[in-house]
Amino acid sequence: MGYNALDNAKMNSLHKKITALSVGGTFLDGYDISIISVALIVMSKPVYGLNTDFGKAMIAASTVIGMLFGAIIFGYITDLYGRRTMYMYDMALFIVLTAAEAFSWNFASLFILRFILGLGLGADYAIGATIIGEFSPVKYRGKLLVTNVLSWFLGAAVASISGFLLLPLGNQSWRYMFLLGIIPAVIILILRRDVPESARWLTNKGKTKEAADVERELTGTTDNLAIIKRDNKNPLKELLSRKYLKSLLFVGIFWFTFDASFYGISIFSPTILELLGLKARMAILGSAVFDMFAILGSVIAILLIDRIGRKGITIIGFSGMVVSLAALGIITFYVPNKSAFITDGALIFAMFLIFYVTEAIGPGSTDFVYPIELFPTEDRATAQGFGTSVSRVGAILGITTFPFIVTIYGFSTSLFFFTGLSVIGLLATVFLATETKGKTLEEINEIEEGKIKTAKSGAK
Repeated sequence: MGYNALDNAKMNSLHKKITALSVGGTFLDGYDISIISVALIVMSKPVYGLNTDFGKAMIAASTVIGMLFGAIIFGYITDLYGRRTMYMYDMALFIVLTAAEAFSWNFASLFILRFILGLGLGADYAIGATIIGEFSPVKYRGKLLVTNVLSWFLGAAVASISGFLLLPLGNQSWRYMFLLGIIPAVIILILRRDVPESARWLTNKGKTKEAADVERELTGTTDNLAIIKRDNKNPLKELLSRKYLKSLLFVGIFWFTFDASFYGISIFSPTILELLGLKARMAILGSAVFDMFAILGSVIAILLIDRIGRKGITIIGFSGMVVSLAALGIITFYVPNKSAFITDGALIFAMFLIFYVTEAIGPGSTDFVYPIELFPTEDRATAQGFGTSVSRVGAILGITTFPFIVTIYGFSTSLFFFTGLSVIGLLATVFLATETKGKTLEEINEIEEGKIKTAKSGAK
């Protein structure tokens, strides 16, 4: 007996509402991460320590560093104490910290406030995707989880367009860019009050009556949930056991390499376009165009994930990243940066578009899917938090190394560096990834446990 009522349900308005409110946090992450790339152009360089590569890198990475800690800490707490409570608190934290960072006065205040803001964003990565996965019918689970990525790029696109429109306000325009993010956050927080607790988490904690009520509210029917109870007092300990080692290794490698490459490029996309010869406003507009094509890639992923499968679209995505980044590296190696757009502008722009489309089709979509599907209810938010934290290490690597590689070795070398990371992600997907499409969360878990039991039996 499983969660048949949830797994076989028809899509209804409550499913859509839960998904929309969960991906709202990802939208805000996309907005906040991307708006800093615009803000860096107009902020006072001496006051905010932006007259050095180190200062730029640390401010750009501040929220990501906070997410590194917030995701694993609050993912663990979410598995122990429930999804819904943290679901509310982390959004309230985002609102308060976003308002505070808009009034920051120097490097230290901005860095600390954005770091704490990152704690809340990291928590939402772990919680939001977990809630979607545990409420979704099997038929629609992949599509609904991938809307996280679509939402992230919508947030990034809104950030680029907002930055472009607010730029004429001058050196203080970055404060308005930050404050703008509060509006959707308040709306999301108010509407999240009506989202119920996960029936799967409630059942694991022995609260079967409450779980049955949630199932009935969502689907109109319920299952015999009393026999499914499976509590785990230490999610992190089980997550690190041999049972999940291969899955954990895969999630860590493919998400790390993807984020290192993606954040290294996306955070500095206006700066990159300036390096290649575009003026500031046109560079910001070009960055917005890239985000729009990433949205297209996310839509394609939604259409393909339950047809081709998770592994297939991840391989397609990494392959596109490898080809586009390698091509960009070769072009800029032979053409001086400032002349690149004059001589090879169309080709360069095309390669960037391929990069943004394919990364969104592949690892940029499945990083919100695999951690949710490969691990059981009692460890799911911790696993998503672990993957997010490891990915933030990759993001920090990409953000902090990009300016230094460009300064010391040149722009083309940085592109070859990200190409190599993408190759590693591709190989990890080919050899370590499991296909999970069309299976319930419990079936996937039984398959993974069965592999361990088979391996143990064969060793005797």
